[in-house]
Amino acid sequence: MTERKKTGIFLGRLQPQHLGHEQMIKQIFEENDEVVLCIGSAQEITPDNPNFERNPLLIHSRLKTLCTFLKAQDFQKPYTVITAQDIEPDSAWPAYLKAQCGLSDTDQNTIYFGDLIPDEYQAGLVNVGFAVKFLTRNKFIYKTAKNTLHKISSATEIRDLEKLSEKYNKSL
Repeated sequence: MTERKKTGIFLGRLQPQHLGHEQMIKQIFEENDEVVLCIGSAQEITPDNPNFERNPLLIHSRLKTLCTFLKAQDFQKPYTVITAQDIEPDSAWPAYLKAQCGLSDTDQNTIYFGDLIPDEYQAGLVNVGFAVKFLTRNKFIYKTAKNTLHKISSATEIRDLEKLSEKYNKSL
């Protein structure tokens, strides 16, 4: 009996990419035979869009940062980098993601998250053949553009720190 190939799926917006994402990617490579790295929210969002604050970085810059990291790590397992846009309705997203990843039903496909996701979203992923694994989100030190250090765990915190720094500089 042939053992099923283990494919790990990393899904992140990378707004911006940070040490937490990189630690997660390394763990996914350790646990799987092959890895698919998917950058989400890949559609272009302009400053007048209500989601711009949450997704300020364009897809080409996020792809470049991810590929630079992957090249520097010199992972010895096969991997693919893909992008996925936000689509409606949300219930269609699990099947869309599976298609974007080019996954086989004969493989063991595990998608990794650093955050909890809604039960119905998790059920949708399981229904299309994903196993879902939650990783512990560890805090890391982030150095702002103004060289202040902060212990954080998310890109949202990075964006908030940079926004606060810009606001402070404008008030001086």
